Amino acid sequence: MYDYLRGELARCDQQTAVIDCGGVGYLCNISTNTYHEISGKTHVKLHTYLHVKEDAMTLYGFADEQEKQFFTLLISISGVGPKGALSVLSEMLPETFAAAVLTGDYRQISKANGVGPKLAQRICLELKDKLAKADVKVSEERAAAAVADKAAFEDAAAVLASFGYHKNDIAKALEKCTADNSQDLVRQALRMLSNV
Repeated sequence: MYDYLRGELARCDQQTAVIDCGGVGYLCNISTNTYHEISGKTHVKLHTYLHVKEDAMTLYGFADEQEKQFFTLLISISGVGPKGALSVLSEMLPETFAAAVLTGDYRQISKANGVGPKLAQRICLELKDKLAKADVKVSEERAAAAVADKAAFEDAAAVLASFGYHKNDIAKALEKCTADNSQDLVRQALRMLSNV
């Protein structure tokens, strides 16, 4: 129904923006990335998506077309609603999200509020082919960083397995770790596993 809104930015915070178009204020739910793009501006353009339910009509706004495209892809997955999709897009830039999906780095996606590891794995699985067909551009640096991240987790898991820990316990511990290199991941995971 609404493809985009162009008008005066009446107000905005990290979750919502009100765009005044000809005297009508349209309330849009936005991601943190969109907030950073539009905050401080007087006139803005938001690409929009209208989500209709039995009891509500909610408008979502995006600073660029690619973020809107990823939002619609995310909500096409069973278990991912508009709030979850917005949470994922608030956690990372669209380019970073694409790199995480294409490299299968579900841990990066599971950092989003309300997205657990199983749902993040489903997102990677279901969107990988769709993103490849959509010819999404991912910078080599971001793709390399995502691959390095995944390799660090795999290396840490191998070290922990050599200590005799069970595969499921290792996976649970590593999901809670925040380090970005295998050595620190092993240290953090060992602390958690020794308390079990």
